[in-house]
Amino acid sequence: MAARSSHAVVLLVAGCIGAILLVHFLFPGAFAAVSPYHPANGSGTDRALEIGDLSGDAPPLGVGAENSTVLLLEPMNDDERLEALIASTSVPLLELSVGQIYSAHIRDDAALRDRAADIRSLAGSLRADALALEVSPEVTSVRSDFIAALDEFIAAGTLLEVSVPLNRSVLDEALGHQILGAEHLSDALQDCKSPPAGSPDIEPVSMNLMADPIPAFPDALQIGERFCYDDAGGANSGSLIVSQVRTLQSFHTAGLKPEKYAAKPGESFLLVTIKATHLGHKGDGTNYRLQSPRENAFTLHYLGETYRPIASPGPTNQGGSYSGGALGRHESISGYLFFEVPEDFDPSHAYLEASVGGSRPVWHLAGGGAA
Repeated sequence: MAARSSHAVVLLVAGCIGAILLVHFLFPGAFAAVSPYHPANGSGTDRALEIGDLSGDAPPLGVGAENSTVLLLEPMNDDERLEALIASTSVPLLELSVGQIYSAHIRDDAALRDRAADIRSLAGSLRADALALEVSPEVTSVRSDFIAALDEFIAAGTLLEVSVPLNRSVLDEALGHQILGAEHLSDALQDCKSPPAGSPDIEPVSMNLMADPIPAFPDALQIGERFCYDDAGGANSGSLIVSQVRTLQSFHTAGLKPEKYAAKPGESFLLVTIKATHLGHKGDGTNYRLQSPRENAFTLHYLGETYRPIASPGPTNQGGSYSGGALGRHESISGYLFFEVPEDFDPSHAYLEASVGGSRPVWHLAGGGAA
């Protein structure tokens, strides 16, 4: 019999802890008493909507200065009253229930009798208030679970209040009622949808772990967009365009002795097309040459990691390599930058940064045609 009682105590305590945690997650304001319980027919569960500054004393309506505070009461419907009732009284019910267990364990008959009377009185009052509410069909099951919980707590309180000093069978029966009460209360809490009245607005926390991350470079250029810049002396203007991206597992150089480049296991090659152009001379000097950025001026950002291009392999079976260099007026140079990236590389999460003309433009590689 003692083992049975201990097992029941463990189950009840576990259920109470679970229900308390559920209250905390569903109704954070309940623990801070932001939704105090009021009778169903009172005005305490009306929501106060604040307009203006809350500092200072508010004059009566119709009288006052321009900066006076006005509180408008927005009545709650009975569905909201029920949820507020459950949220604000669940913790006191569970505390009294656990208190009864503790008093019985230490054989404090006087404390046990007091706590039993308290939970019976509280549960009886809550039961009457809940039944007085005209709830919608959508929350009828919530009220049914709450009433069932209250009935179990009332039964447990009645047994413990009138059976002091206790015998083992009475204690086991009371513990059974308390366990069922905690279970029904947990069910009622899980079915509640809205936060309790009077609580501050709570932004929902997104649990979608696959949601789009915040862009690493919110002002990044898109594929095909041109970045214009001047050289250090301001005499020549140039532009830089990132126009295409693609991935592959291998390529080889062109020429009489082709060299094969094969991606390492778990990796692939990312090819990014770069085009640099000398747009024209606009100064009075004699320097008509524009230095386009070398391949080492580029950095790939991907999922928190940075990658630098491999050394230019020269002409390949995929096309020419980009290496940068000096450009005459209206000349252009284009080719691929080659990066070693993860095999599952996703360009929608990749950004290419260049250091050019004292600036650091960034391109978002999404939509660049990687394959």
